[in-house]
Amino acid sequence: MATKFFWGIPAIFGVVAAVGCGSSDADLVDGVFTSEEWVKVQTLSPLPERPPPDTTNKYADDPKAAVLGQQFFFEKGYSGPLFVGDDGTNGGLGAAGEEGKVACVSCHEGEWMIDIRSKPNNATLGADWLPRNANSIVNAAYYSPWIENDGISDSMWSDALIDPDELSIAMNGSRLRVVHVIYEKYQAEYDAVFDPDLDPSIATLPLHGKPGMPDWEMLTADQKKMVNTVFVNFGKALQAYMRLLVSGNSAFDKYVAGDTSALSPSAKNGLKLFVGKANCVECHKTSHFSDDKFHVIGLVAEGPHIVEDETGRANVLDRMIQNPFNSDGEFSDDRNTGRLADLPMSDAEVGKWRTKGLRNVAMTGPYMHTGQFDNLTDVVKFYNEGGDPSGFVGVKDKAIKELNLTDAEIADIVAFLESLTGDVVPVELRTDTSKK
Repeated sequence: MATKFFWGIPAIFGVVAAVGCGSSDADLVDGVFTSEEWVKVQTLSPLPERPPPDTTNKYADDPKAAVLGQQFFFEKGYSGPLFVGDDGTNGGLGAAGEEGKVACVSCHEGEWMIDIRSKPNNATLGADWLPRNANSIVNAAYYSPWIENDGISDSMWSDALIDPDELSIAMNGSRLRVVHVIYEKYQAEYDAVFDPDLDPSIATLPLHGKPGMPDWEMLTADQKKMVNTVFVNFGKALQAYMRLLVSGNSAFDKYVAGDTSALSPSAKNGLKLFVGKANCVECHKTSHFSDDKFHVIGLVAEGPHIVEDETGRANVLDRMIQNPFNSDGEFSDDRNTGRLADLPMSDAEVGKWRTKGLRNVAMTGPYMHTGQFDNLTDVVKFYNEGGDPSGFVGVKDKAIKELNLTDAEIADIVAFLESLTGDVVPVELRTDTSKK
């Protein structure tokens, strides 16, 4: 039977008092953690049952919108001709030139909704090669407000529309193509969620187009507004679905809740290092293990499909401000969030990437935005060495420095990271519900 213990405030106060008089093993929480360390540990659990609200999307928690969003997630109809075909080794989705081969799920599949197809390549292959490794979207709704490794979007619904470059690399699609598919296949479901209903004049519009393309520029202002509204609702339905992709209840959570047997001695020591000597918690804080901020960690980007001199956060700030689908724009359901106020438009943002959440991290490799590390041991070794000494983009964050961890301590941190694996998303949320 698992041993239970009490982590309440009186117990913490008791530890504080004892430590003040000269600490011993008996004074430590579970014989491992000082009171200061345990306070930090408690900030990491539990994961809230629901992601933080997003007032820019009034459909974010609408069950009907989520059902429709799941259909959109598995729909392949809005993908255009493949730029890169399957060569027998790259995990390609068909022959070059084939259409209707890519869906959102194509790069976010399996129990952990990651790219399990493009391996052993560290980047992700959709219609073309993306210069990134596709993130797991399980628990992605807990990032707030910045979405993607570079923070290109300030909401999950707008990210579904613009990254990367309005479906161009991932799907070779466009907003007009998306709207036609919705009109032809999901009209009843769409009309049951959104107002106004789909306009029959959609059928008369060009089949493919987006800003900058001739077929888009020939549309009237009213037609563009109609298409954009449907396109936005496509993104808002996807967000409603992705907000259901939640995984908590890890061994770590059970331990913090009072089950002393939930973690191995190695994992407990790894947790102690995480909040102490290694100070991983400096950036990997909160219950989803991310400060939602951006840092230069000193990584020399590597890989055959990686942009080695990519500037990260600095490269997307202007685009985010100019994005018509941002939180300040006309399609936002709350234009007063202040998300875009006082953005740091400076060279100091060069080379910065968002801190990734660590829940389920043992199941979601490869690692870094480049996908260049195959295993967690190599990741921890990278940080133990203080990042790469030179050759990276930007000015390294002061928190990134040599940690002087032993091999045993590195193994302990990995054991702790493995304890962050939570429940698998229910199979019904990973089932293809799109119309054939």
